Amino acid sequence: MPGQPLLEIENLQVTFGTRVTAVDGVSLHLDEGETLGLVGESGSGKSTLGNAVLGLVPVTGGRIRFEGEDITHVSPKRRRELGEHVQVVFQDPYGSLNPSRTIGHTITSPLRARHRFGRREAVEHAAAALAEVGLERDALTRFPAQFSGGQRQRIAIARALVLEPRLLICDEPTSALDLSVQAQILNLLLDLQERRGLSYLFISHDIDVVRHVSHRVAVLRRGRLVEQGPVGQVTGQPGHEYTRTLLAAVPVPDPHEQAARRARLRELLPSSH
Repeated sequence: MPGQPLLEIENLQVTFGTRVTAVDGVSLHLDEGETLGLVGESGSGKSTLGNAVLGLVPVTGGRIRFEGEDITHVSPKRRRELGEHVQVVFQDPYGSLNPSRTIGHTITSPLRARHRFGRREAVEHAAAALAEVGLERDALTRFPAQFSGGQRQRIAIARALVLEPRLLICDEPTSALDLSVQAQILNLLLDLQERRGLSYLFISHDIDVVRHVSHRVAVLRRGRLVEQGPVGQVTGQPGHEYTRTLLAAVPVPDPHEQAARRARLRELLPSSH
């Protein structure tokens, strides 16, 4: 329907066992072609929320809708079908690639399984996806260990793109990379979004990275949503003390400014825990 969000999360709750509530009553939405940054420290529930959207963890309360369809508790068959529209890029590019398979095998497998492509057609689609992320065709015959961390993350992005999804869940996609490589991957994601009209749920502990790539930001703390809004508002004029704590922790090159930030952080920390 016109104006309907691509992804809607309503009062989501994810509980492990009987005591641990990882996500507690979170409501969010993501529009077509938009990036929603989900930020919080380790244990805030942000990755659990992403995994709930992917169907990797059971939901104990609330609703998840994709294009208006309730996908909270869909069948395994429907979940596999949704994989053509919702894909993920994980934090560890090496761990997410099978070290015993060539890159060509890894990227063509979903094409052959879901679209019944022949080998030649699947290879051509895989080569096109690699070219889109800045890698040569000969990467198809090589193995993950033969690539750098940044190249492996490009391969993981190509694998996610090959089915032409509409939503990409990026779970700490740059945190395992060097700073210069981080910037390259972030710029690649921005370029891909512009070319393809992709929507991103971008999960990170680094509010500075989230500020760079997001249109809107949602801040999680201990499984609860503490603040959300346009990126300029949340990172420029944060309304919650926890958001100010995250911003104060961002490193800056000026040592005097860094010292001042650390002093502000010490003032904020007692009441943020």
